[in-house]
Amino acid sequence: MRTGLPTPAKLYLNAVAFAAMAFVAISLLLVRPELTREVIITFLILSILSLILEFVAFPLLVDGDTSFSTVAYVATIFLLPFPLPAIIGALVIATVELRNRRPVRFLVFNAANFALTLGISSLIWHAVAGAPDLTEIAYSGWAFLAIMLVIVAFYVVNVFLTNVIIAIVGRRSIKYIWLTNDLEFLLPYICLEVVGILAVLVWQTAPLLTPLLVVPAVTTYLAFEMIHRLQRQTQEAMIAMADAIDQRDPYTADHSRRVAELAIQIAEKMGINERDIERLRLAARMHDIGKIGIGNDVLHKPGKLTDSEWDLMRSHPVIGEQLLKPYRQFRHETALVRHHHERWDGRGYPDNLRGKAIPLGARVICVADSFDAMTSSRPYRPGMSRQQAIEEIRNGALTQFDPQVVASFLQVMEESQKVRPISAAPSAGVAAASGG
Repeated sequence: MRTGLPTPAKLYLNAVAFAAMAFVAISLLLVRPELTREVIITFLILSILSLILEFVAFPLLVDGDTSFSTVAYVATIFLLPFPLPAIIGALVIATVELRNRRPVRFLVFNAANFALTLGISSLIWHAVAGAPDLTEIAYSGWAFLAIMLVIVAFYVVNVFLTNVIIAIVGRRSIKYIWLTNDLEFLLPYICLEVVGILAVLVWQTAPLLTPLLVVPAVTTYLAFEMIHRLQRQTQEAMIAMADAIDQRDPYTADHSRRVAELAIQIAEKMGINERDIERLRLAARMHDIGKIGIGNDVLHKPGKLTDSEWDLMRSHPVIGEQLLKPYRQFRHETALVRHHHERWDGRGYPDNLRGKAIPLGARVICVADSFDAMTSSRPYRPGMSRQQAIEEIRNGALTQFDPQVVASFLQVMEESQKVRPISAAPSAGVAAASGG
């Protein structure tokens, strides 16, 4: 198992922390914000409000949620002199992370991240617009431009600083992380930022009406909650369909569940990030969903399949992709379902992809699927022993399987049962047939 963070990650975390401290310290020395009674009261109110809203969940368009604190953080940018929003961000996040018992290194990084996010956003507002009341936006093109820049900066700075550490630890490009993860968070964050701007406008024009902002906030929450619930129900329906396919044959009952469990263990050994592991888990649970288009006479045939029957059987990854493709929430999983029968040497199906052209998740599912298929009994053959199947997977490295995935698979097997040490180089033999 991996222990600790790689050195580049530690250096990056320290650099962000130092940059945030330097940014705030230099800003305080150069700007020296006037701490009037009104500023102090506003600072305290927004600090408390931000802390409270950190614990109010807001559903995302993907699994998980964020918090309503974005609304209060945005308000600090427009209501407080620079660089006080940065101080609020650092203090609130540090408090939340202390409560969550986050390791000190990540506590400091997350606090520094928000200090820089709010500090840079506040600097843009004051430098570009001159920090007028938002009520003057209609009379100032610069103020409108500054608001647009603040909305962009608040999101981009926070996401970029986070993506760099994810890229370093996960050995992925920042572009990959941005395209696969962060675009899904964009709309919810912009909605929360807009609610924050509306809150400031109402506060500056009619403070007594500020409580009415609960209406757009709750409306936004309910809209995203409904979308999230529909996505969850769709996912549950697809998994139930995949399970029903497994249950059609007593020999393959719970096959997809076992494949998903093993795929997760392999992925964890490979250091794949949590979000990609969750996508892998979901794809593994649905990898054979395309078999719904294969008749029982072929699917459960006790003897050898004819060429035409094999062609039909090999169509199930494509059928699975076609079932999932209409649902945008499965856009990451569809490729894994389509390509889980591709081979490292390019002799798989349906597209004869070779090597790293095969999606990593599909390569992991291929190994997990093959192992479970080998160890499961069928009407026409008994299942292999665990040790025999391990050797087949080992021998299939560089031909049927990705050798890195095989190495991680062998580590998983070693932890649960003693096998030949993995330092022995896998041979280039051909592994037994996979799960069909």
